[in-house]
Amino acid sequence: MADLSGVGTPITYSEDNPVSEWMSRIRKEFDAKRRPPKDDEELKLFARWNGFRGRRELDLTVGSACYAYSHFAHELDPEWQFLLMDHARTEAGHGWGFIRQANMMDPSIDHAKPDPELTEQFGARVSEEHKRLVERDFLSYLIAGNLWAYGHCTAMTTVSLVTTPKLTDFLHNVVNAEERTHHDAILQKLHDYVWLQIEKYGFEYVRRRVAEIDEEALNNCSRLPFDPPRRDFVRKYLGNPIHNIEKFYDWRRYLYLNVLGWEPEPVTIRNWPSDVPVPSQQLAA
Repeated sequence: MADLSGVGTPITYSEDNPVSEWMSRIRKEFDAKRRPPKDDEELKLFARWNGFRGRRELDLTVGSACYAYSHFAHELDPEWQFLLMDHARTEAGHGWGFIRQANMMDPSIDHAKPDPELTEQFGARVSEEHKRLVERDFLSYLIAGNLWAYGHCTAMTTVSLVTTPKLTDFLHNVVNAEERTHHDAILQKLHDYVWLQIEKYGFEYVRRRVAEIDEEALNNCSRLPFDPPRRDFVRKYLGNPIHNIEKFYDWRRYLYLNVLGWEPEPVTIRNWPSDVPVPSQQLAA
């Protein structure tokens, strides 16, 4: 394991890693199976899901970045200010893009407006516990939020078996292309912030805080595969995949070792899906 200690030490994270290669392969296999909506009812439900995705992106992902910018200003240098606003801009484009896609699928309703019936009937909603966590302090925002790149492994569960040509183009040429690029650019800055905290408060204290924040986020519906109401809805009605999380603990360990510089503490995810075997968290040789 490389020694990543110290502010400014280059991280060893790379796009060329076994988990990303595996994810790319199973994503291509899944993409080959995707199909148009089977009827008007499925199309309208799919549109409502995309509208929800867009509103959630704007409310939570973009909203928390703006909250961090305005409430944790004393911890932000100009580069952090730029990165947070660039992140907000990118994710806002994705959020609004999903809403526009939904409106093209079903122009009979405005998918920018709240859809309380979707929440009441299917459980799709934003976790208030997770929202409070990412607004607690800047370290919590970084580790519990969208910038900690668990999404490179978990986000495939947001992709439905149902699709349309325009949505497929939007996902491939806009969302997928931008997500990985701008998230990866922030990981070095995230490393430096964590090690600055270690300089101030000591390694063991910060390591313990990171572990606590990570576990709290994973057990408060921060990621779709571990959020039963949303997960069960998309799996049952839209055919979203779940087997991508077979490599979640491998990906988690890769991030810790190659961004932060230490082994992760084992974590128990209470809402792990019952039909997916829980992978081992034993340390690799």
